[in-house]
Amino acid sequence: MPSKYVHTEINGHKIKLSNLDKILYPSIGVTKAEVIQYYLEIAPYLLKYIARRPLTLIRFPDGVNGKKFYSKSKPDWTPEWIDSIPIQHSEEVINYIVAESEASVAWLANLAALEMHPMQMVTDNMDYPDHFIFDLDPPENGDFQTVKEIALRLRVFLEAEGYDPFVKTSGSKGFHIYVPIVNNISHEDMVVAVKRLAKKFVAQNTANATLAMNKVKRGGKTLIDIFRNHKAHTTVAPYCLRGREGAPISFPIPWSVVSDLRSARDITIRNYKDYIEEYGDVWVDFFDRAVSMTTDSNEIIIDPNITEKLKSYISKRDFDITPEPSLAPVARKGNQFCVQLHDAQNLHYDLRLESEGVLMSWAIPKGLPYKTGVKRLAIRTEDHPMKYLDFEGIIPKGQYGAGEMWVYARGTFSWIEKKDNKLKFELKCRGFNRAYKMYQTKDNQWLIELKENKDFEEMAYPIKPMLAGVRKEVPISNRYVYEIKWDGIRSIIILENEKVRIFSRSGREITEKFPELLDPDLFDVESGIFDGEIVQLDDKGRPVFSHVISRMHSTGQLAIEAGTKKYPVVCYLFDCIMLDGKYITQEPLYRRQAWLATAIKKSSSYRMSETMNDGRALYQAAKQMELEGIMAKDKDGLYELGQRSDNWLKIKHRTNDICYIAGYTKGQGDRSQLFGALHVLKDNEKGKKQYMGKVGTGFDSEKMKNLLLRFKGYLSDEKMFTEKTDDDKTSTWMVPEIKCEIQYASLSSNGTYREPVFIKIIE
Repeated sequence: MPSKYVHTEINGHKIKLSNLDKILYPSIGVTKAEVIQYYLEIAPYLLKYIARRPLTLIRFPDGVNGKKFYSKSKPDWTPEWIDSIPIQHSEEVINYIVAESEASVAWLANLAALEMHPMQMVTDNMDYPDHFIFDLDPPENGDFQTVKEIALRLRVFLEAEGYDPFVKTSGSKGFHIYVPIVNNISHEDMVVAVKRLAKKFVAQNTANATLAMNKVKRGGKTLIDIFRNHKAHTTVAPYCLRGREGAPISFPIPWSVVSDLRSARDITIRNYKDYIEEYGDVWVDFFDRAVSMTTDSNEIIIDPNITEKLKSYISKRDFDITPEPSLAPVARKGNQFCVQLHDAQNLHYDLRLESEGVLMSWAIPKGLPYKTGVKRLAIRTEDHPMKYLDFEGIIPKGQYGAGEMWVYARGTFSWIEKKDNKLKFELKCRGFNRAYKMYQTKDNQWLIELKENKDFEEMAYPIKPMLAGVRKEVPISNRYVYEIKWDGIRSIIILENEKVRIFSRSGREITEKFPELLDPDLFDVESGIFDGEIVQLDDKGRPVFSHVISRMHSTGQLAIEAGTKKYPVVCYLFDCIMLDGKYITQEPLYRRQAWLATAIKKSSSYRMSETMNDGRALYQAAKQMELEGIMAKDKDGLYELGQRSDNWLKIKHRTNDICYIAGYTKGQGDRSQLFGALHVLKDNEKGKKQYMGKVGTGFDSEKMKNLLLRFKGYLSDEKMFTEKTDDDKTSTWMVPEIKCEIQYASLSSNGTYREPVFIKIIE
């Protein structure tokens, strides 16, 4: 029986944790409590690769030196809120656990399920895998250097074959190379295609690589293990611990790090944070990089019919200049689609549907509708080659369609009806499951109408923005970009139905307070939810907090109009939550910010909060301009609604100063027998003592009692400065002779301290 239980609540689910002090990794003293804490911290990364997937668990209830056992069937005592899926095997049906939340990950960790092995398909598309895996296993007593060389060669090989490989340490002996694919190929066909690839690679590297599973037959070569790609087989998930001494992790890494590793067990529970800090989630766009898998059955040769269909496409482009794909044999299944965001002369979206070896294409100026009944103009353009499904890049000036292009949505579709002038189809991918109707009106003009939306639900207002963590020093790493921390009103801007609404961070609607921000034509998109800061700038471009607060508290039309003229505001936007009917919080920051930049028209009212790569330089520049500080943001970080996240870090400037104590305010609540805050003065340039405001933090009750004893000999019946305060009638005054050190963030517009903290008395 467990000696001790701890009850906790995660994601609204109550979990009973047991034996938290049990040692699971004896050589380094890692307890079950530490394992659970690790899995809770890594869950936002881990869940991207195990959510919606059947799991096989390897449990170590007595630690890694004790007995381990495989667990596939969901235990009878599993909480009801943990999902599962039954799968028919040859002789039995196994009900596999499916982890969908941090709570379920913590529950599994409490079972000492150190290793979680997901299948290569998701529960709503079980017949089609979405990635394949090469497991590189060194020979007995083999040199790890050889495995690294094989891994790097395999990367080059796979890229030449048109794939986008990702690498992670196995946490054991070698590497796991994962390759995302479009999930429109059966497990059987994938295995055949993987075997063909592996044979081709081994034929090019016969001296170092082998497919022989028998250790005797390997001949001192690195095994390219492809058998785990069979439907019933699994591989340890990215970010999972391994059941081996030292608590190694099967950890995703950049390809640039492969050469630096000494062992596949280099990354452990003790040092993984260094890698997260330096690189973030290096697989952040894993599923977005999926390509169609080429098999013997779907490999194509460009035939004259396809060349004829693409005649217009080819004639409009100079492939020595544009990075757009030219003709090339690619896999085709007949049901792939993409929607691309195209920042050309006019921002628009391009819809492309696979049909008979090419992509039927339409330019949609206002984007695909995401509400039923809405119809949008769609302009039929030339057919595009299949490789355009994944094209992202900048088409140079002077070229047809010049501008930047991104893949906004990418997946598969099914025809409901297909006629020359009338189409009905359903698009399906992550975050985009919608049915549309299209019909031709004249020439190349079509109308597109949403018939059913299975994935988009209106977000409830008010929307709670993501909050930042705090650092005292600027974190320096390639994973970060840096921007000014604007000192104003944090705001959520909502563009919808040709109207702009504004909400403060607390959820209060403040739309009417800022008329200069309400023109929908200030945006280049039809709808969006944006995150930003409303500021009022002085003649040097510095935010004046008191002015923007005054604007927010104005009431009455005349006062609001007067404030607009006297203190016009600017809204610096720095993130995007929804864009034209698609929530993009799960896109990496660099992508959200790129799309945000396209959504804002150049104006004096909305501006992009620009980022820099040199954090130290920006911090010093902000300090010289007397700005509040800077933000460091993870380029690959997701947007976590309503959460405080270290994906964003704020680094404030803090300045120490020496001032005089001129009295104190009456205390309230716990401070009713002490004091509330200290009135402080400072010598100004004219040699006179100037009021600098109140300092109300930096004390504990013991310190306050000692200060009151010290103040007794300096009490005065009159105030020793001329400035008025809100507490004149209730304050106790002092002769300003006692000096103290305080720390503050910046000076307000009237010269008083902002965010002052008491440090100590100066003797």
